[in-house]
Amino acid sequence: MARNSRAWRTPIAIAALVAGCAAPGEAPERPAHSVDGVRKVVDSLGTEIRKRTEDDPYRKLPVVVRTTTAANTGIEPMIAELLRTRLVDAGVTVEAACTPRCMEVSLQEFAIDTPRTTGLTPGQILFVGGGSIPFVGGLIRTFGEQQREQERAANRTTGVFVTFAAREGNRYTARSHVVAIISAGDVALERQ
Repeated sequence: MARNSRAWRTPIAIAALVAGCAAPGEAPERPAHSVDGVRKVVDSLGTEIRKRTEDDPYRKLPVVVRTTTAANTGIEPMIAELLRTRLVDAGVTVEAACTPRCMEVSLQEFAIDTPRTTGLTPGQILFVGGGSIPFVGGLIRTFGEQQREQERAANRTTGVFVTFAAREGNRYTARSHVVAIISAGDVALERQ
C-alpha cells in the first residue's frame, strides 16, 4: 500500500500544478475589487440615476444601462446587471435597448496608479465638468491591459466612468458624466 500511495504523489502534484492550484503556504489570489466597493457604487449610481430621471432633460425617460467594453469582461457587466435590478426594484422603467427616446447610461471601467492617500472612498461620485477629470491621467483601459491591471491592483484606484445621455433616436439632446470610485489605494482585500 505504501508503494501505491508514493506512486500517486507525483501525478497528483503534476495535476494540481496544471490545474493552477496553489502550493501549500502560498497566499490566495487577491481580488481587484472589494465586494463592498461594488455595492457602494451600485447604490450611489442608482441614487444618481433616480435623481436624474426627475430632472430635465432626463425627466421620465426610460433608462438603458450598457457597457462600453466590446469583450464584456471585467467589472462593468456585473455593475450593469446589479444596477438594472436595483433600478427596477426602485420602480424606474428600465429597457434593454433605446427605442425612440431614452436615458442611456454607459459604463466604462478604468484603473489608475495613485498614491496611498487620495482622499477617495468607494462609492464616491465625482462630477465631471467640461469633460476633464483632474486626477485621471490614462483613463480608459485597453482590452489587453485587463490582466495587468489585476496584478497591479495594490496601489490603484479603480472606478467607472459613467455617461448619461438623453437620446431621441440617433440624436443626443443632453450628455453629462460622472466618475464612480470602486476602490482607492490598497484594494487587495480578503475574499468574502
